[in-house]
Amino acid sequence: MKTRVLCLAAILAVAAVQTHAETMVEDTDGNGAYSMDEMTAAYPELTEDDFVEIDTDASGDISTEELTLATESGLLSN
Repeated sequence: MKTRVLCLAAILAVAAVQTHAETMVEDTDGNGAYSMDEMTAAYPELTEDDFVEIDTDASGDISTEELTLATESGLLSN
């Protein structure tokens, strides 16, 4: 009985981790920042207005710091 409970707990733990996995944005051009195209590949629902709001330094790209802030503040959902 204990073995079954432990197995079930392990399965549920793995499922929970997969459910809460972060969305990964790929830097396809290797410039160290994320373009609108790179962001919408990971977040298809992202609008241009959202992108501009996340791009706090108005550089035209999203830095890793801006991406982290947007995720932590809830602007982007995982």
